[in-house]
Parts: sequence; structure tokens; C-alpha cells
Amino acid sequence: MCCREWEVGISAEEYASGRYEAEVLCALTDKTCLEVSRSCINRRYRLSKREDRSCVYLEENHCRIYEERPRTCRDFLCQGGWRLASVFPATSTSSGQKPPLLSKEIFMEHVTEDMTFVLHPLLKLHTVFYLKPRQEIIFVKEMVGACGKFNTRDSFDFPQLDDSRIMALIELFSRKEPLGQIYRSYCEQGTTALTLKEFYEILWLLNKHNILLDSRNFKGMLGGIGAIG
Repeated sequence: MCCREWEVGISAEEYASGRYEAEVLCALTDKTCLEVSRSCINRRYRLSKREDRSCVYLEENHCRIYEERPRTCRDFLCQGGWRLASVFPATSTSSGQKPPLLSKEIFMEHVTEDMTFVLHPLLKLHTVFYLKPRQEIIFVKEMVGACGKFNTRDSFDFPQLDDSRIMALIELFSRKEPLGQIYRSYCEQGTTALTLKEFYEILWLLNKHNILLDSRNFKGMLGGIGAIG
């Protein structure tokens, strides 16, 4: 099942060994990384896939490299899935990489007004396009010093907002203040009504797209700089 439906990630060391048919992707865009010579915390590696999305090493429902399979595959238990230590290594946050994204439901349960979210210090948001008839938003972004512009998109249904108001809301996070203060500052602008729940829903979406980050997970983030075009 996993060889047909799951992405099989491998470590940078396993990729560098040359033992596997693999590809390099950008974790932000999910596209092929074109700057493999540069150091980037958003680079990830995975075994190549066929057109049907099955693992390149899958043959007649058996692994062709079973004895030399990568660690991700070794840590997969057919009856229990992956060991959590393999999927979410304990060192992931201490190395500066972003921790696994929480689901919207869990995020909404745990977010509080005293938390602080900040602009991604290595990502510049150029603009947003809110396509109201399609209930879709497009974020046009650029990693500082590399890769050029790219965009990500998602569902977005807040008809009381428009492009400029969304950007104005995002710009408030440059203050590095607790969420409660950010929300009150937004309300004081008096331009558009937004409930606290709606505010948190937008916060989750911006976190999902790496525009805003939870400062608790990144050492020195409050002293860093975020860029809004």
C-alpha cells in the first residue's frame, strides 16, 4: 500500500550516496529544486515515482531493493504504519526546520491570544490575489536570495476581504506582538469585520503556506526580520 500511495522520503545522506533513484523537491512549492548546489532548509528528497505514482522500485507488489531499502521504508510496519520517530525526528525543530503542520482542527483548539506568530524571515511575500468567484487565494512569494518567484494557492472564503485588506492584515505581524494584540489592532482599523475565529482560520492558512511562523519553534525568530514586499 505505501509503495503505491505514499511519498517515500529519504535523508540527504541517502540521496548523496547515489544508491537510489531519487529526486530533489522544494518543501514550499512541491516542485523540483533547481538550486541543488545551495544550502536550503526547505529542500527534501524522495524516491522517484512512476506515472501511476507508485514507487520506482515496486515490482509485482514487491520491493526490488528490499535488502538495501532506505530508512523510511525500514521503519514502516505493515500493521502499524511508520514509527513516529522516523516521520517526525526529535531534532527537526532544533535544526531550524519547520515542525509538521497541524491540522486546522487541532490548530484551532490550541491557538491562544498570548502566542506570537512572525513573518517568515527567509520568505518575501510579493502580493496576494483573492479570486472571490472561485473562492481561492494565490500567494506570490520568493525565497530570499534564491529560486525566483513562485506561487501557492488554497481555498479562501472571506468575502468581506480583498487583496489590499489581506496584505494589510499580514503586515501587522511585522510588529512581533501577541495574537490578541494583533487582532485588536486589526479591529481598531475598523475597515472590515472579522471574528476572532475567522482571524485564527486565516492565521492557520498563512502558517500552512509558510508566510507566518510560530515564534516558539524557531530560536532567535523574534530578533529576525520578516519581509513584505
